[in-house]
Amino acid sequence: MTCKLKSFKAAALVAGALVAVAAGPLRAETTVTFAGWGGVTQDAVLGKLFAGADKLGIKIRGERSGAWPGIKAHLMSGAPGWDMTEIGFARCEQAAQANTLLPIDYGVVDKTKMPANLALPTYVGVFTFSYGIAYQKKKYGENGPKSWADFYDVKKFPGRRSMIGEGLYAFESALVADGVPLADVYKVLKAPGGVDRAFKKLEEIKPHVAVWWRSTGQAMQLMRDGEVDMAIFPNGRALALVKDGIQIGFEWNQAFIDVECLMLPKNAPNAKAAFQLINLALDPRNQAAFAAAIAYGPVNPKAYETGILKADEIAWLPTAPQNIGKQAYADQTWYASKEAEEAYLRFSKFLQKQ
Repeated sequence: MTCKLKSFKAAALVAGALVAVAAGPLRAETTVTFAGWGGVTQDAVLGKLFAGADKLGIKIRGERSGAWPGIKAHLMSGAPGWDMTEIGFARCEQAAQANTLLPIDYGVVDKTKMPANLALPTYVGVFTFSYGIAYQKKKYGENGPKSWADFYDVKKFPGRRSMIGEGLYAFESALVADGVPLADVYKVLKAPGGVDRAFKKLEEIKPHVAVWWRSTGQAMQLMRDGEVDMAIFPNGRALALVKDGIQIGFEWNQAFIDVECLMLPKNAPNAKAAFQLINLALDPRNQAAFAAAIAYGPVNPKAYETGILKADEIAWLPTAPQNIGKQAYADQTWYASKEAEEAYLRFSKFLQKQ
C-alpha cells in the first residue's frame, strides 16, 4: 500500500512538471517600491494610474516619501530600496540637476502619450494642477476678476486679496498684470530686470493683500469664511469648496499649470518594471480613472476621449480642451535655478518689510 502511494505521488509530480514545461516557464513577480505622498493621492496613484500592474507581473509596495525633504535626503544619500517616487516638476528638475536620477527608458515609456514638454530625460509628467484666481460670488457675482490685471486693479475690483506666503506665482502674476504676455512671462522673468519689474508691481498690491496664506487648508478656510474676496488658489481646492456649497468662482484665464512627475533614483533595483509602471500611468483609461477619482488633470489628451470622465468633471480639469489654451505651464527650470532661489529670499524680506 505504501509503495503504491509513493508511486502515485511520483507520477503526479512528473505529470505536474510536464504540464509546467508545456505551459512555458512561470513568470517571476517583481516588487516595485513606490514612495509617494500617502493618503488619498497615493491611493489613487496605486489604484488608478498603476491599474493593470498585476497583469505585467508587478507587485507594488507603497511607502511615504516624506515629501521633498525626505526625497532629497534619500536621493543624496544613495539609500537603497526605492524604485520610483513622485514630486512636483521643479523638484524633479532639481533632482535631475543634482545627477541623482536614472534616465527614462523611452523604449519602454511611450512618450507620444503626453506633450513633448512633459517627457524629460530623467523624469516624466503624469498629472497636472493649476493655480488661478478664486473669488467670492457674493461680492462680485458672475463678474469677478478675469485676469491678473483685474486681480491687481483695486479700483475696478475693490476687496481683500490673498496670495501665497512662499511667493509661488507672485512674480508671474505681477508681470502679467504689468502687461507681459502670458507666453513670454518666464522669458521676461529670466531676463535682466525681470525680477525687479515683478517686485515693483508687487509693491503696488502688497497693501491690499490681507493674508499671505501658508497652506491650502488655510486658503480654503479664508475663502470659506469670507475673510478674503479673491485669492491665488489651486483648482482642486476650489472644486472642493464648490462641492461644499461655497459660492466661489474660479478663473482659468492666465492660470499656471504645474505638473507632478515620476522619477527613478539612480540605484533603483527594479528599473525595468518601474518604467513599465510609468507607461501604465500614461494609459488614457488609467489617466481618466485617476482624474475622476481625485480631480487632477490628465497629461494624455486621449483621456478625455475615453468616456470615463463626465462633463462636469472635465470642466474642473487643467488640461481639459476648454481650459488648457487659457493657461501657461509653470517653468520648472526657473524654479530650480539659483536666480529663483535668490528671488524667493528677497521675497521673504519683502514680506517682512513694513
